[in-house]
Amino acid sequence: MSLRIEALHKSFGATPALRDLSLDVPARSFVAILGGSGSGKSTLLRIIAGFETADAGRIMLGGQDIAPLPPRLRPCAMMFQSYALFPHFSVHENIAYGLRRAGTYQAARVQELLALVGLAGLDSRRPAQLSGGQQQRVALARALARKPPLLLLDEPLAALDAGLRAATGAELRRLQRETGTTFLMVTHDQQEALGLADLVAILHGGRVAQIGPPQQVYARPATRFVAEFLGAANIIGNHALRPENIRLDTTGTVSAHVLRAGFRGETWLLECRAADGTALRVALPAGAPPPPEGSAVMLSWDAAAMVPLGA
Repeated sequence: MSLRIEALHKSFGATPALRDLSLDVPARSFVAILGGSGSGKSTLLRIIAGFETADAGRIMLGGQDIAPLPPRLRPCAMMFQSYALFPHFSVHENIAYGLRRAGTYQAARVQELLALVGLAGLDSRRPAQLSGGQQQRVALARALARKPPLLLLDEPLAALDAGLRAATGAELRRLQRETGTTFLMVTHDQQEALGLADLVAILHGGRVAQIGPPQQVYARPATRFVAEFLGAANIIGNHALRPENIRLDTTGTVSAHVLRAGFRGETWLLECRAADGTALRVALPAGAPPPPEGSAVMLSWDAAAMVPLGA
């Protein structure tokens, strides 16, 4: 089911959190909302869920304005960052909770969900007997129990350690594809957003600064803010240049010296200073040692790699 946010506005006292924000979320898609602290991403999710009330605007889900509806009547579910599992309930009882409240409980549906999230056979365990990743799966199964057309996810991987994040993220992606549910996920993790979502919406100052496929928003940032926020970018005049598009080239036309080199796992990130004073960051494969700090280098890049920026 598609979601359309139209001119949403929300202020807390004199402080605006959302400013005439509009957003289209296609049906059966996985969309990530990415933004810094105070950008409005969590407020947006809570307004869609009905836990906050917008000052103005519409929330159209499948063509129906759900803004006037209380949370329990909205055809969506929300998975919280803390998971919010009932500690005294078993896994089965936690997943069945929403079904029982709606009068649609069926044990077979709970078993289907347990199998879907890879927890078959763990029905009787309590949350304290589960790993963090397993608790996350219980919360996800509970959120999907009533087959909501829209699932809202608030930092769903934030409580997991680094070793589990990638695998659990892949599970989220698989479940979204298998169920056909529209996923709208708020995250502060750029790699998470770029790696999981069909579309990434970047919020800034309560508005959508840019939305598009991950490759597009990364490679073709629309504004200086997006270029600087998403990954590392060199701003040269009114253009952006990604570090991986700069080459060390003995025949290059830009002379610079290396200030420092930082190891990033798959790459080295060089911080350089060009002869005209321009700061440049250069990404190099990690297989070879970088030039030593203080050394002179020549740099080059293709003109097509320079992306013009808006305001």
